[in-house]
Amino acid sequence: MTADGFESTGHDDPNIARIYDYLLGGAHNFAVDRDAAAKLTQAWPQIQQAARVNRAFLGEAVRYLAGPAGIRQFLDIGSGMPTMGNVHEVAYGVAPDARVAYVDNDPVAVANSQILLARTPAAVAIEGDLHRPEEILQHPDVTGLLDLSQPVGLLLVAILHFFDDDAHPERLIGALRDALPAGSYLVLTHATGDGQ
Repeated sequence: MTADGFESTGHDDPNIARIYDYLLGGAHNFAVDRDAAAKLTQAWPQIQQAARVNRAFLGEAVRYLAGPAGIRQFLDIGSGMPTMGNVHEVAYGVAPDARVAYVDNDPVAVANSQILLARTPAAVAIEGDLHRPEEILQHPDVTGLLDLSQPVGLLLVAILHFFDDDAHPERLIGALRDALPAGSYLVLTHATGDGQ
């Protein structure tokens, strides 16, 4: 644990959640993450712009769901750390009674998320893997916060491009779709190989 209370993977290990935080202009990152981000930017000069556009889209989608669509609970899978325009703050700005379950497979991102959410009773962060959607849906922290018999805003933002075709992402999405009630929404973004 570092002086500011955050989990560290070690001083030599960059962390993708903290790199993304840095690309968004956040403060929950270390020098090793900033160095890794600089290398990524050399390889893909538009990465910071793409990260910020993606985060802006997420914010607009959550505002729509919490507003006109009337969604009050969100399941954010592949969430990273809830920093810089995070789901619960955006949702609370529209619907103060909203509830958010963040899910990530990176234990460091989850530990840091739990620290950030310590004073936020209507949000939880759990370790889970999209490869096993049933474990996410049955996790006691998720079922303790979200009523899965009521509509859910399912957020799969910038995660599916990490799955190759052999992982059958369509089945994973299908399993989540089939488990959620009518009136639920899916928000999905995906990187492509043909530009932004």
